Amino acid sequence: MSASDTYQTKVYHEQGSERFVANSGGVFAVESGGSIGIYSGAQFTVESTAVNLKIAGGDLAGDDLRRVLISEQLMDSQNFVALATDLAVSNLPKNLGTYIIWASDGAADGSFWMTSVSAGREVFLLLAGDSTGTFTNTLTTIKVSCSGCKILGSIGGYMSHILLNASAASDCMVHFMAPYDNYWAIINTRGDVDEVANV
Repeated sequence: MSASDTYQTKVYHEQGSERFVANSGGVFAVESGGSIGIYSGAQFTVESTAVNLKIAGGDLAGDDLRRVLISEQLMDSQNFVALATDLAVSNLPKNLGTYIIWASDGAADGSFWMTSVSAGREVFLLLAGDSTGTFTNTLTTIKVSCSGCKILGSIGGYMSHILLNASAASDCMVHFMAPYDNYWAIINTRGDVDEVANV
C-alpha cells in the first residue's frame, strides 16, 4: 500500500536543517519514566515573553519564568563586618535572599544601596550586633538608600532612605519584597529601624 500524499505530520525533522519542529497542534511528549537532559555547555531558550509554560496544570508566562530564574529568587546569604572601607560603595548583590551586616567598632556610620529589582524578589537585610567582643561605639548606623528603584514604607509613601541601628546589645532587620519591577516594599521590621520619608 503506497503512502498517502495528503498525510502531513505536525512534528517533523525540518528538511535541510538540524531542527525538530512541533508545528501548530504538534506536541513533544515525555512520558512517565522519560526525561530531557540539558548538559554542561547546552542552552535552553525561551525567546518570547508571550510564551506560556504549562506547569502542574497552571500557566507560567515567559516573563514570570524570567523572574523566577533570573530575578534573585535564590536564598543564599552573604555577610561582612561593617567597616568603613567595606561600606564605601556597597550595593545589594543579586541572587541573595539574606544579607547580614555585622556591627563594628570601626564604623559608626555606613552606607548601603538597594538597587533595581524584578517583581517577586524577597530579601531580609540584617544589621547584627557586636561580632568581635570589642564593641566601643554606642551605635553603628547604616543608611540604606535606593538607586534605580523606590522604597515603599511600611505605612505607605516613598522613603528617602531608612536607617538601621545596632549596638552591642541589639540588632535589627528589614524584610523587603518587590511587588513591581524596581519597587521595594518594606513588609516588616525588627529592632531600631527608622523610615525617613521623602519630603
